[in-house]
Amino acid sequence: MKLIHLTDLHLVPAGAMLFGFDPAERMRKTIERINRDHADAELCVVTGDLTDEGDFASYELLREVLQEMRVPIRLLLGNHDSRQTFLRAFPGEPCDRKGFVQSIHETSVGRLIFLDTLVEGLGHGALNEGRLEWLLERLTERPQAPAYLFAHHPLQPIGLPHFEQWNTENWRQIMRAIVGAGNVRHVFHGHVHVDVGGTWSGIPFSASRGVAHQIIPHLARRDADFVEDAPAFDIALIDDDSVLVHRFEVNDRHVLEVSAAGPIPKDVQ
Repeated sequence: MKLIHLTDLHLVPAGAMLFGFDPAERMRKTIERINRDHADAELCVVTGDLTDEGDFASYELLREVLQEMRVPIRLLLGNHDSRQTFLRAFPGEPCDRKGFVQSIHETSVGRLIFLDTLVEGLGHGALNEGRLEWLLERLTERPQAPAYLFAHHPLQPIGLPHFEQWNTENWRQIMRAIVGAGNVRHVFHGHVHVDVGGTWSGIPFSASRGVAHQIIPHLARRDADFVEDAPAFDIALIDDDSVLVHRFEVNDRHVLEVSAAGPIPKDVQ
């Protein structure tokens, strides 16, 4: 299975700017690259912060921009989103029985489980109010099926002091429950605006720096430097034996013409 992971679009209304750039234009360039090189993907999952202010005009613009995408899309919510406004703009998006934007997608390699970690009006994440119970029900109803989780917020700290105040509530309880289920193979998340990956309690995870602005990671400082690097997205190649995550930048990199029969020029070694 080939899967695309996008995150942190931070769209603003048409004609507006964010930190001096146009998030919609960055998203359009990202879609162009996906359509050119990865239109064969089974699904594109966008893990939240679809807009910067959660306003209807930005969701309308997002709906317009996404019409260009040739790959089926599933949208999740982040702390910059509004659940009610999102569902007004995207009424067909699936929700759980309590109205959270949570659902599953069955594939040939297992179950993709989409989580809603949004806490309205606050920056941290949560799986309270029945959301964790919903996840555990999905994990236990098919215990032999490999599961892949998607969320906006990281489900466990990533080692950067800047994000400590925006960790997911009760993350130790959440991770113990996920580990106990025994069938989660990978967690994909957004929110942090940095490239990061590793393992939490033995479960692999990954996040990219996203489509909009990025953060220069610092292992000691609580403040953050925001930068405008090239938009980035991940491609996950999943089969019964492996989960391979490749990171792609959307830029105008020059491809060198190096002869396979000759030596590599010294200036590109």
